[in-house]
Amino acid sequence: MKKWVHDELICPFCTDTESPLNLEIETAVADEIVAGTLSCPACRETYPITDGIAALLPEKSRNMLSTSQGYNAPAMLSAYLWSHFCDLIGDSQATDAYAIWADTFRKARSQTNGLALDVGCAVGRLSFELSATHSRVIGLDTSMAFIRKARDILVRKRLDFDLIVEGHLTEPRGCTLNPDWNLSGVEFIVADAMALPFRKNRISTVAAINILEKVPDPIRHLSEVNRVMVEKEALFLFSDPFSWDEAFSRPDRWLGGNLDSRYCPRGIDTLRRLFSGEDHIFDPALALEDDGKVSWKIRKTENLWEHITSHYLVGRR
Repeated sequence: MKKWVHDELICPFCTDTESPLNLEIETAVADEIVAGTLSCPACRETYPITDGIAALLPEKSRNMLSTSQGYNAPAMLSAYLWSHFCDLIGDSQATDAYAIWADTFRKARSQTNGLALDVGCAVGRLSFELSATHSRVIGLDTSMAFIRKARDILVRKRLDFDLIVEGHLTEPRGCTLNPDWNLSGVEFIVADAMALPFRKNRISTVAAINILEKVPDPIRHLSEVNRVMVEKEALFLFSDPFSWDEAFSRPDRWLGGNLDSRYCPRGIDTLRRLFSGEDHIFDPALALEDDGKVSWKIRKTENLWEHITSHYLVGRR
């Protein structure tokens, strides 16, 4: 973890008091903290830094960091690396999804600067894209496997991975990174989208791509985004396929896909209303600058694909 990240962090479970975290360094190389501990003087929670990665999850939740299932599974890593970087490795089946999302920041270049946050960053593509227009970028995810690989790409300044063909058969893939990316200003941490470890009114730009449907409490996630964004000249890129699943959240917490809900039947309509200030989830409200759809893929094996369409909104205040 780069030392400058410590200055940005607060205890994710003491956001009301914005309790800063004490840092104890065990091992460091230049400006990189390799091992150490972050601790909250208010709630006494401690958060480890291991192999350069800060894990800002409560102790009771850290068992998910060592599992090899779900988003930590090797097959999932291959699938998401392809999805994030397929255009850069020159795959004939590549989509332009990340180029479309990244264009949001290029269009708003005069305003997109300062600190950016990529919530649910997975293996880091959008965090890298943000670095071309922002001085500093922090990507976060709850998957240790994703964050470890994102940091590996960051440190090595190139991508190399084993692409699953079938079963245990793989093929090597790799590429160099875009020279426009400011890698020195990027860092990745393990953290929760519903408990962001940052002060209120701190983040200039927030991106939350394809995560709303995956969190237990979507409203809380959006409220956290609102809390950390600056009140003036903020940019929020939101995108989601709205494929609600009871495995992740209760239907009464969905923001669409449920006729019994107080929200719109379709999630994108609910988000448009929330952007406009309904229920003060976004306060100040976000002026809608772009509203569209983007197609992307997840490649699980040579013959098994997920084809996904995500709605996206770009809001500014």
